[in-house]
Amino acid sequence: MKRSINLIFILIFILTISLPCLFAHRSREGRVSDMENRTLAAYPSLRQEDGGLNREYPAELEEWLNDNLRGRTALVELNSTLQYRLFQRIVKSDILQGKDHWLFVKDPEYIREYQRMNLMSEEELKKYASDMQNISDYLKEKGIAFYYFQCYGKEEIYPGKYAEGINRMEESSKADQIVDALQQYTDVKQILTKQILTERAGEEIYFKFVDSLHWNERGSYYGYRALMDEIHKDFEQASGLEETDFLIREEERSVELYGFAYPYREMCPVYEVKDPHAVEITRDTLERWNFLHFKEHTHDYVNEGCENDLRILILGDSFVRMFMKEDLAESFYQTLSIDWLNLPILDEVVAEYQPDIVVLESAQSALANTVALAGETDFTGK
Repeated sequence: MKRSINLIFILIFILTISLPCLFAHRSREGRVSDMENRTLAAYPSLRQEDGGLNREYPAELEEWLNDNLRGRTALVELNSTLQYRLFQRIVKSDILQGKDHWLFVKDPEYIREYQRMNLMSEEELKKYASDMQNISDYLKEKGIAFYYFQCYGKEEIYPGKYAEGINRMEESSKADQIVDALQQYTDVKQILTKQILTERAGEEIYFKFVDSLHWNERGSYYGYRALMDEIHKDFEQASGLEETDFLIREEERSVELYGFAYPYREMCPVYEVKDPHAVEITRDTLERWNFLHFKEHTHDYVNEGCENDLRILILGDSFVRMFMKEDLAESFYQTLSIDWLNLPILDEVVAEYQPDIVVLESAQSALANTVALAGETDFTGK
């Protein structure tokens, strides 16, 4: 009898450790979790490509099991809900909860930027200023106007809503340093938005809960106007859209964190152009711009109804790509929006596109990348 009971326990134990493997997803490619915004671990192989044994198999198998257990999504949602309901704790690793339940990006570099712990030395600032001046001079020789467009994260415009216990060490940020250095050491034209955004912060120009980083469509419009106002000084025919050109409404939105509906909603402004004319060239874009980096973030527009014949090129990030590119397309005959990863091959893009205007936009959180990429540009003699 005792032996039978032992066998039963052994069988139960074997089933317990085997069932997760039997019912887990076995995708070799690795499934994408939209809820977690990442690719889950693929089923590991016992053999390496050269035929040898995969010594990392046990660790990879454990990672695969953790990511592909059947019912995992429901368990993640349940854990996320219970953690917030019981302890007011957000379990999403890339989200930081601030005051009044505002959500911010939880990333070491973002936090260092907020604390002013990643400031540049005077030598580094002069080098970056020199790189920007070289780009401006290169474009000026070709009759192309150049503008530097600095954008800011939510925590910069709304520091009073940031998480408690994270304090600033200095008054000025890296973005402030760069703006000042470009004013001091170069003649590069800048789009100065910080004062505008700070003055209008009371109008709720960034998302509170729905997006942890970006401005909303109202904030984006003010950024767009700052850019167009500066361009208009040099190109009178480019006047840009006014608020009266938009249908403006508000839309209630919420956000999910690992399947858990965050219990706070916000009214988000929606700006819709009343009479759009710009058309994105979707069929030919990828073929024409196949040499670009991050080419899936390439957007090429033609606006036959535009009152000018100007061609604008924007190298930027999500602040333009997600919010501004369509408005800009209504303001110029041709508009090309590409990722700033293409800065080192700007000369190739210019040769193909022949723009009248080039704008380099960099979010505050992306400055480490744009500073590095600017150092790779060398258009001397080209």
